[in-house]
Amino acid sequence: MKRTIVTTIKYWWSPVAGGECKPEHVEALAETAENRISEMSAEGYTSGELCDNIHMTDDDPEDGIEYRGWWEKEDQIKGG
Repeated sequence: MKRTIVTTIKYWWSPVAGGECKPEHVEALAETAENRISEMSAEGYTSGELCDNIHMTDDDPEDGIEYRGWWEKEDQIKGG
Protein backbone atom coordinates (compact mmCIF):
# COMPACT_ATOMS: atom_id res chain seq x y z
CA MET A 1 0.00 0.00 0.00
CA LYS A 2 1.20 3.46 -0.85
CA ARG A 3 -0.38 6.55 0.67
CA THR A 4 0.53 10.18 0.18
CA ILE A 5 -0.68 12.91 2.52
CA VAL A 6 -0.43 16.45 1.20
CA THR A 7 -0.91 19.19 3.78
CA THR A 8 -1.82 22.66 2.56
CA ILE A 9 -1.73 25.64 4.90
CA LYS A 10 -3.26 28.92 3.78
CA TYR A 11 -3.18 32.20 5.66
CA TRP A 12 -4.06 35.79 4.93
CA TRP A 13 -3.86 39.15 6.66
CA SER A 14 -5.72 42.46 6.44
CA PRO A 15 -5.18 45.75 8.26
CA VAL A 16 -8.03 46.35 10.71
CA ALA A 17 -8.43 49.88 9.32
CA GLY A 18 -8.87 48.50 5.78
CA GLY A 19 -6.71 48.57 2.70
CA GLU A 20 -3.75 46.36 1.88
CA CYS A 21 -0.83 45.10 3.95
CA LYS A 22 2.20 47.36 3.70
CA PRO A 23 4.95 45.65 1.64
CA GLU A 24 7.52 46.28 4.38
CA HIS A 25 5.31 44.41 6.87
CA VAL A 26 4.88 41.23 4.78
CA GLU A 27 7.91 39.33 6.14
CA ALA A 28 7.05 40.15 9.77
CA LEU A 29 3.45 39.05 9.20
CA ALA A 30 4.65 35.81 7.58
CA GLU A 31 6.88 35.08 10.57
CA THR A 32 4.04 35.76 13.01
CA ALA A 33 1.66 33.56 11.02
CA GLU A 34 4.07 30.65 10.70
CA ASN A 35 4.94 30.72 14.41
CA ARG A 36 1.28 30.89 15.47
CA ILE A 37 0.22 28.18 13.02
CA SER A 38 2.97 25.91 14.36
CA GLU A 39 1.83 26.50 17.96
CA MET A 40 -1.85 25.98 17.22
CA SER A 41 -1.24 22.93 15.00
CA ALA A 42 0.70 21.30 17.83
CA GLU A 43 -2.41 21.79 20.00
CA GLY A 44 -4.57 20.04 17.37
CA TYR A 45 -6.17 23.05 15.69
CA THR A 46 -6.76 23.05 11.93
CA SER A 47 -7.64 26.76 11.65
CA GLY A 48 -7.46 29.89 13.72
CA GLU A 49 -7.27 33.64 14.03
CA LEU A 50 -4.08 35.65 13.55
CA CYS A 51 -3.36 38.99 15.24
CA ASP A 52 -0.37 41.33 15.07
CA ASN A 53 0.49 44.99 15.55
CA ILE A 54 3.46 46.34 13.61
CA HIS A 55 5.40 49.57 13.93
CA MET A 56 8.50 49.24 11.76
CA THR A 57 9.03 52.49 9.89
CA ASP A 58 8.70 56.19 10.55
CA ASP A 59 5.65 56.16 8.25
CA ASP A 60 3.78 53.81 10.59
CA PRO A 61 1.51 55.38 13.21
CA GLU A 62 3.05 55.66 16.68
CA ASP A 63 0.74 52.93 18.02
CA GLY A 64 1.44 50.67 15.01
CA ILE A 65 -0.84 49.11 12.42
CA GLU A 66 -3.22 46.47 13.69
CA TYR A 67 -3.56 43.39 11.50
CA ARG A 68 -6.03 40.52 11.71
CA GLY A 69 -5.97 37.33 9.73
CA TRP A 70 -6.99 33.71 9.52
CA TRP A 71 -5.31 30.42 8.71
CA GLU A 72 -6.58 27.01 7.59
CA LYS A 73 -4.93 23.61 7.23
CA GLU A 74 -6.19 20.92 4.86
CA ASP A 75 -4.90 17.37 4.46
CA GLN A 76 -5.47 15.45 1.23
CA ILE A 77 -4.90 11.70 1.38
CA LYS A 78 -4.07 9.99 -1.90
CA GLY A 79 -3.82 6.25 -2.32
CA GLY A 80 -5.16 3.24 -0.50
